[in-house]
Amino acid sequence: MKKKLMAMTLIMAMSLGLIACGSSSSDKSQEKKEEAKTETEEKKTIKVGVRDSADAIDVCKKAIEKAGYEVEVTVFDDSIQPNVALAEGSIDINWYQHEPYLEAYNAENNTDFVMIQPKTAAPLFAMYSDKIKSIDDLEDGATIGLCNDAANQARGLHLLESAGLITLDDSVETPTKLDIKDNPKNLKFIETDMQVLPQSLPDVDAIVLAAAHMANAGLDAQNYVKASDDAEEYAVGFVVRSEDKDAAWATDLAKAVQCDELAEYYKTEKQGTMVPMWK
Repeated sequence: MKKKLMAMTLIMAMSLGLIACGSSSSDKSQEKKEEAKTETEEKKTIKVGVRDSADAIDVCKKAIEKAGYEVEVTVFDDSIQPNVALAEGSIDINWYQHEPYLEAYNAENNTDFVMIQPKTAAPLFAMYSDKIKSIDDLEDGATIGLCNDAANQARGLHLLESAGLITLDDSVETPTKLDIKDNPKNLKFIETDMQVLPQSLPDVDAIVLAAAHMANAGLDAQNYVKASDDAEEYAVGFVVRSEDKDAAWATDLAKAVQCDELAEYYKTEKQGTMVPMWK
């Protein structure tokens, strides 16, 4: 009897010990979560990664400071490293990519980065020509210059489709000229690098590409025949790790840069090649 009583007492003591340990572990886990939440909510200095230059962030600094934040900017010279740095945690957020690029990166690298709303601005993508003034002026057999990279060629073909010039195979996510199902005007196509495509203008009837490359070639990026209607899809926005997708500081930053100073910068310094999403 005494042995049974001692055994029961020992079991109860062990059980209480386990409960106590469990409670302690649970409490510590909860404390860590609360600390992380508090740290996120109280973040006042945001580490931002950008491409090429910090000019766009610089013109927004007053607006960002007015929102209650400071930024530390890291400039990267390619389109991969800002996402690598985000995954490593050396930056809090990056600002250079659109969602199609982000989705492709996530799929290829097993990451779960998220774009914060609101988005900032869309790179203008359009048809240019020194021979026609409107889509209706394109004659049968006209030659169109396309970008030779997959993403921009697909975007150019979608522009032509939205203009009623061609019909694409809608089962293909990133179509090429080989996926054209209907071409009533018997348009012909050439492909070349988008950076040199503006030089093809004298030799073709029209070209379709990102406006920035027209500006880089010293041409008028605003003198286009037709702009694409996919601005929302290709708009650049701030991107964070998934655990920060609801962070107030990230949304505050995305809203703060939608300021008059940035709109003016896009209009003048970028020659209108970036279209503000809030205007």
